[in-house]
Amino acid sequence: MLFKPSLIALAIATLALGGCSKDPEVAKREFVKSGDNYIAQKKTREAIVEYRNAIQQDPRYAEARQKLAGAYMELGDLKSAFQEYARVADLLPDNAEAQVRVGEMLLVGRQFQDAKSRAEKALEANPTHVGALILRANALAGLNKLDDAVKEVEQAISSDPDRSESYASLGMMQMIKGDRAQAESAFTRAVGMNPKSVAARLALANFYATAGQTKEAEAQFTEALKLDPRDVLANRALAYYYMASGRAPLAEAHLKVVADVTPNSAGKLILGDYYISMGRPDDARKLFEAIISGEDDAVPVAKLRLAAMDTVEGDPADASRLVEEVLAKDPSHIDALVAKSTLLSRAGKFDEALAAARAAVDANPRSPKAQFALGKALTLKRQEADAIAAFNQALQLNPYLLTAEVELAKIHLAQGNFTEAEHFAKSAINKVAGYAEAHLLLARIYLRQNLPAKAEPSLKALAKALPNSPVVQTEVGVLELEKKNRPAARAAFERALAKNPTYVDALAGLSGMDLEEKRTDVVKARMTEALRAKPKDGAVVLLAARVYVAIGDQATAEKLLQQAITSDPNNFDAYGLLGQVYTSQQRLPEATAQFEKLAEKQPKAVGPQTVVGMLLDMQKKTSEARVKYERALEIDPRAAVAANNLAWIYAETGGNLDIALQLAQTAKSQLPDMAEVNDTLGWVYHKKGLCSLAVGPLLQSIEKDPKNPLYHYHLGMAYAGNGEKDKARASLQRALSLDANFNGAAQAKEALLGLKG
Repeated sequence: MLFKPSLIALAIATLALGGCSKDPEVAKREFVKSGDNYIAQKKTREAIVEYRNAIQQDPRYAEARQKLAGAYMELGDLKSAFQEYARVADLLPDNAEAQVRVGEMLLVGRQFQDAKSRAEKALEANPTHVGALILRANALAGLNKLDDAVKEVEQAISSDPDRSESYASLGMMQMIKGDRAQAESAFTRAVGMNPKSVAARLALANFYATAGQTKEAEAQFTEALKLDPRDVLANRALAYYYMASGRAPLAEAHLKVVADVTPNSAGKLILGDYYISMGRPDDARKLFEAIISGEDDAVPVAKLRLAAMDTVEGDPADASRLVEEVLAKDPSHIDALVAKSTLLSRAGKFDEALAAARAAVDANPRSPKAQFALGKALTLKRQEADAIAAFNQALQLNPYLLTAEVELAKIHLAQGNFTEAEHFAKSAINKVAGYAEAHLLLARIYLRQNLPAKAEPSLKALAKALPNSPVVQTEVGVLELEKKNRPAARAAFERALAKNPTYVDALAGLSGMDLEEKRTDVVKARMTEALRAKPKDGAVVLLAARVYVAIGDQATAEKLLQQAITSDPNNFDAYGLLGQVYTSQQRLPEATAQFEKLAEKQPKAVGPQTVVGMLLDMQKKTSEARVKYERALEIDPRAAVAANNLAWIYAETGGNLDIALQLAQTAKSQLPDMAEVNDTLGWVYHKKGLCSLAVGPLLQSIEKDPKNPLYHYHLGMAYAGNGEKDKARASLQRALSLDANFNGAAQAKEALLGLKG
């Protein structure tokens, strides 16, 4: 059948007129009514669509936005809920309830100053609004103005003496102030005024739990659940209480209620995490897989949980697939980018790991976890100065990020900055007294300073609490060596390796003892097993190289060191040890030719170019070495070893000192506490006539290597240039006392004669 175009046009026009005829005011109210019906049927997602339709009709329709915010809250989408509540508050500046609701969400986000501003807006509209007074009190508490916070709550109580929530808030303030008696009185009064208030019961229960009054705490948790057996907060609180009090199996029933009652999958995620903590990965996997089979907002989180499980279970390919699925839908998903960085780090792809961590920071510079991931990636790249900055930024954003303090303590310990390392370890312990890793670090810091008496109490307690920890047992071994108790030390190292056969520190401790006792075959067998298990682990490879150098197997050591440099071109220790191997064998020309061929095969690799430069340097072929270092820096302008060595050449051969300084500073930024690097930087400053700036890095180099005569000579020359003659004489004399014939001894003697005049 054929239709006339005129009839088709008429039909379209009729439809169009019919669609445009509805009054927007009527339409928006119908959409809200439809949304309300869906809410009554517990169809929250459908309700959200209807409320959004209402807002399309009238973007300033505050009622629809308020209902939309509530629907988002029901689904656990706090970010979207906050955005809508904020719009409502902006549309209704004189509505105290709207301002308080936004302020309460700002409190959760620890945005205390903004929460206080919202409370003050509410109080402008209603000076006696109890919720606003309590909001301002909580914001003041967050800003550490506790006395003012207590006054605010007391004012709220005077405005409405019959409101139990006010007394609960007062109890919280008194707890923060440390007045436990007043706090208990306030919490008890809150319950007495409203015995059927679940919130009041939970507040009193939490108070008793923190006070160590376990029977009283459990009684209040139980009473709260009697009032409402399916209350989410009450079930979560009691579950966490059981877990904290060593009765984790009892928590399962309550977490199942949370999973069942929560309208979205947030409760199922909590239950899944519980199963993981209980060593029940199969149960956790079933939950997470059920979540990702749907269209819940928790799908990305569940995928990342599964990715984490795959990583632990040795399936990095599937973990990577899940992470990439999340990123395909949201390229700036912070948790996914952090997970990607972690996976790439585990795979030894440090450049890509760093790129993923930087992407996370770019997506949200104020994310503590993104900054922490950046710090970890920079640490693996041996960019310690930048890593310290990232970890410090993470701590500024979240002062209770204890893992950042631990990482900072580790870096400072590795650099020999014992005071800084001790500061961060103690800070973590002060925040969480039972933090085992921080206690272990503190013991390690004391051991590295030859203070076994200070380390022993912590290590004994840790060994008792964590008898199967290879890290703890290794430090016990170090302690026993310090005490000259070799049998006990050997036993501790062996216990560590029984749990983790490739734990480097334990391998080093036991191998060192075996070498001293001439047990060469035993050491070689142990290194062979370790390398078979971890052939790409730079720390294991370098340790094995040191062992083979010690037993005189230079050929094996050479292969291992070449491998270490290939995987980490900034491994200063590997370069130095390889140089010793070639020098001891008098094979510098042959080694140079070998690495020249390798550099041709790997034209974009920094390591071979740097090694060739180093070998040429050893043969006094300075101009040729300079070309190789320059080539390495063309490949990677941040190549620390090449930058350091090239800066030295420029300083010693009359090259451009401004460029030398830039190169020395580049090396310093990557290897801030390396003795050789600080010596180069100090010497360049001296050559430029900036002797006052030279002293600092030269002192740092001596702190790391106090028996190096060249460093003392350089410091003496810097002091002399700075007019500090007594210090100059002392440093120059110290250099000559260490080695009367070191490379620079003649200049040191000449300088001493000049100082006498």
